[in-house]
Amino acid sequence: MLRIASLTLGALLLAGCSAFPDSIATDNEDALVSYSQVKNNASTTVGQSARWGGIIADVRNDEGFTVIEMVHFPLKSWGRPLVSDDTDGRFLAVINGFVDPQVYRQGRSLTVLGKVGKTQEGKIDDYTYVYPVIEATGYHLWPKEADRVDTGIDYSPLWFRHNFYAPYPYRPYYYPYPTRVRVQDDKPSVKNKQ
Repeated sequence: MLRIASLTLGALLLAGCSAFPDSIATDNEDALVSYSQVKNNASTTVGQSARWGGIIADVRNDEGFTVIEMVHFPLKSWGRPLVSDDTDGRFLAVINGFVDPQVYRQGRSLTVLGKVGKTQEGKIDDYTYVYPVIEATGYHLWPKEADRVDTGIDYSPLWFRHNFYAPYPYRPYYYPYPTRVRVQDDKPSVKNKQ
């Protein structure tokens, strides 16, 4: 009985280890190079494996390949980019074949697995920017996240919710009086009677 329980527990642990989608999963997580390592030491990291993610800034299709400009964000434990107001920079993901810009739209979350390529120089408006490059072997476009709606349950009694016995600042049977305006000698005077 103990042996069956330990085998079941081991199988569950192994199944939980690969939380990444198949297209961006890898056998050797320790061999992956981070975005900051490549940005700081671009020449020494060329050819190493990497998995980066972020949101799409631009998609450019060329003959036989597509270049996706990405705004980098760190990844959650299952590979989805953790989008925030702070980023380390941008990178280029080079994908073999055609990628439809209507599907891979600006602002969508994407995670890319591949090999680090040579940096490329480009422009963001008038600013010259050096892009780290990842040559994709796999990629995953994440579905749009639904807007979060916080809801609550009001457990107070019905008469309390309708201000019948509500505490301050509500008063039972409070009815505001209308504002009256009097005009005397071409000077309006406002009087609010309560």
